[in-house]
Amino acid sequence: MRQMVRRRCWKSKFARFVQAYGVESLALQLDVRPSAIYHWIRGAHTSRPSLCVIIQRLARERGYRLTMDEIYGHRLWVKAGEIKVASAHPVQEPLGG
Repeated sequence: MRQMVRRRCWKSKFARFVQAYGVESLALQLDVRPSAIYHWIRGAHTSRPSLCVIIQRLARERGYRLTMDEIYGHRLWVKAGEIKVASAHPVQEPLGG
């Protein structure tokens, strides 16, 4: 299940930009650790608005158009997918219970 969620994390417009730009390169430009960016992609956290503005500028320089909704919506999209994937797997009752 985790593998399916991980693959899904990289399919949003925001995630595709991050992947194309490179996590390490983007981290340098934003003065954050690469782990912070992986947390954003995984949907565990979101970036600060000031960083989103920089991300939008960097995206424009590369020919992408990213809105704040696309950047912040990524987390909601990932979390919604986790719920769908988890609900697709029935909960097993313990043996003898």
